[in-house]
Amino acid sequence: MPLTGEFYLTKVPILDTHQKIFGYHLSIKDQEDRSVSVNALADILVNVNFEKIAGNYPVFLKVEPEVLKHDILDYIPESKVIFLLSPGQLSEEDVQIIKELKNLGFRFAFEYSPDFEKVKDTADFILVKTSQIDSNVYLLKDRVILTDVYTLEDYKNYLNEGFRYFKGDFIFKPSTIVEKKIDPSKLAVMELFTKVRESFNPPEIEEIIKRNPDLSISLLKYVNSAAFSFRSKITSIRHAISILGQRNLLQWLLLFLYRAGESEPYAETLLEVSAERGKTMEILAQQINLPDEEVEKAFLVGMLSLVDKLLGVPAEKLIKELNLDEDIVKAIVEKEGVLGKLLNIVEKTEEGKVGEIADTIKQLGLQLNDVMSAQLKAFAWFEEVNLV
Repeated sequence: MPLTGEFYLTKVPILDTHQKIFGYHLSIKDQEDRSVSVNALADILVNVNFEKIAGNYPVFLKVEPEVLKHDILDYIPESKVIFLLSPGQLSEEDVQIIKELKNLGFRFAFEYSPDFEKVKDTADFILVKTSQIDSNVYLLKDRVILTDVYTLEDYKNYLNEGFRYFKGDFIFKPSTIVEKKIDPSKLAVMELFTKVRESFNPPEIEEIIKRNPDLSISLLKYVNSAAFSFRSKITSIRHAISILGQRNLLQWLLLFLYRAGESEPYAETLLEVSAERGKTMEILAQQINLPDEEVEKAFLVGMLSLVDKLLGVPAEKLIKELNLDEDIVKAIVEKEGVLGKLLNIVEKTEEGKVGEIADTIKQLGLQLNDVMSAQLKAFAWFEEVNLV
């Protein structure tokens, strides 16, 4: 069923004490940044498969109290979705309904406010701004998600105070980059990426991949994933290279590059966000009828937009290492050109700042729902290829 109305989705990772993904904070808003009505939410959720949005992780879904009384509950998996509500909006009847729904297996999170006391006993999680931390919050810190941790230093400080869950925005900030020498294994992947992009020579590529067992296994997992649905399973490196082609091989190499960074605690999060950015941009580039070469570049721009954080190398230096085209460079570093505009759209949508890119969306001949539809497809794609 096609999406109707003008809505957008934000999906922000919630990280645990190891900077690993614990779950996602999901909100669906209209172009005025207002929460959608219960009927609109019901229409949207018909198009949403929570397993494909978040894999095995829980989703904290921001909703209005009316949802608690709507038959939409029949279509929401209670094992996957944690309802997020504002206590100040809840009536005594709503609180009683929440207690009944908890008995059926539903879970609830609440924003911390002066009205929190009335839902304290039913709260599985509490979302708290750092400025709101008080003695009560410290008593509940095993259930607290701090929502505005913006630097790695702040994250470490709150971690030392015993907090366990954090909104993941801080790992995307430049302050997390301390320039260092690129690990040889990652450098090898980068060199192979450059070779594949500059000169697609399957026999030569096969020899390089076969010398690295990790690359070989990863490639076979990727090509046999649900994203491709080939009639027969691929069992050799040569067959995999020939059937994937240059574009899909480049996508796989970038996915593998992030996987090779798993020694970094936040690599998993960077992988998912950048991969979904790339795929969203690729889909939008196709929708505005960019040439195939530009569609490929759109994916690369999104995928490379966070790799500097992973490798600890400034974007300008990294881009030179990969010998990328000038338009890719300008898109990533300066947000210039059509690719830069697409990157800006996906970044601002992630941040929930869609008002800042409303004109850009129109300039490209898109609608807000086009962005949301592309996001949903990208989320599903990532869950299918998240094997590399």
